[in-house]
Amino acid sequence: MNTRIALPVAVSGMLLATVLAGCSDDTPADTAAAATTAAAAPSSVAAEASSAAPGDASSSVKAGSSAASAGCPVTVATLEKAFRANVKVASAIVLGKGLKDVSCYGGWATAVTQPTNLEPAVVLFKYDAAKKSWAALVGGTDGVCRDTVPADAATHLKGCQN
Repeated sequence: MNTRIALPVAVSGMLLATVLAGCSDDTPADTAAAATTAAAAPSSVAAEASSAAPGDASSSVKAGSSAASAGCPVTVATLEKAFRANVKVASAIVLGKGLKDVSCYGGWATAVTQPTNLEPAVVLFKYDAAKKSWAALVGGTDGVCRDTVPADAATHLKGCQN
């Protein structure tokens, strides 16, 4: 009976040791960050490009290199899909002609709605790296980023300065 328990514990210990071995500090931080960003950027860009309409230059937004591994750049089509997926946000905010003025930084994005005869709203999105997808969090005309978006990211996002 002790053998059955010991085997899974031993295997779990070996797996943990293998995973931790990959987290070595032998590589300088700048080199590791550059390798991670370089490896993640092509797949992120390719995934976003495949969801954009061909020839629609306004449908995607460029972002800083540090944000590339966190879902940036992101297309308008991708954010509109995330907007519609959140029933609570979609029912509270009038999308109108769609989203515009997309900004993206460090796994956060904002976009402005285009309603008719109403004040445009800012919609806040967050990238889930594990799911490799965007989610709409909240929308409104004022303070959508307050108490949610870190200050260093908020300075890069349109509509987060209020």
